[in-house]
Amino acid sequence: MNIDMNVAVFFWGAVAGCLMLRAVDSLLAILFSLHGLLMSRWKWLKNKATPGQIANDIILSQLLKAGIFGVLFTFLLAEGDNLMWGEFRFNYQGDAGMLWALAATIVVLIFVRKSWRSLVVVWKLTHEVDYAHKRQRTVLLRK
Repeated sequence: MNIDMNVAVFFWGAVAGCLMLRAVDSLLAILFSLHGLLMSRWKWLKNKATPGQIANDIILSQLLKAGIFGVLFTFLLAEGDNLMWGEFRFNYQGDAGMLWALAATIVVLIFVRKSWRSLVVVWKLTHEVDYAHKRQRTVLLRK
C-alpha cells in the first residue's frame, strides 16, 4: 500500500463518516417528522376543534428539508464510493479498510453531539406546540 492510497483512504474515511452521520441524521429527522405529522393528523381526525395543534406546514417543511438533505448526502456518499473504487480500487478490506474505519469513526464521534442536538430540535419542532413560533421569534429578536 502506497502513501497516496493511505492519504486518500484516510480523507475518504473522514468525509464518508460525516456523510454517513448526516444521512442517518436525515433519516431520523424524516421519521420524527412523519411521526409528528401522523400524531397531529390523528388529533385533528379525532377532534377537529382540538386546541394546541401543530401546523402541518411546519412539519411538512421539516420533512422536505430532511428529505432533500438525506437524498443529497446519500448521493454524495455513493458518488464518493464510486470515485474511490474507480481511482484506487478501494474495497474496504485489509489495512486500508481499517484506516478508513478509524477515520470515519473519529469524525462520527466528533460530530455526534451536534447531530443529537439537531435531532432534538427537529423533535421539538414537530411534536411541541408553539415551539416553532417561539424559536422563530427568538431568531428575529436576535437580528
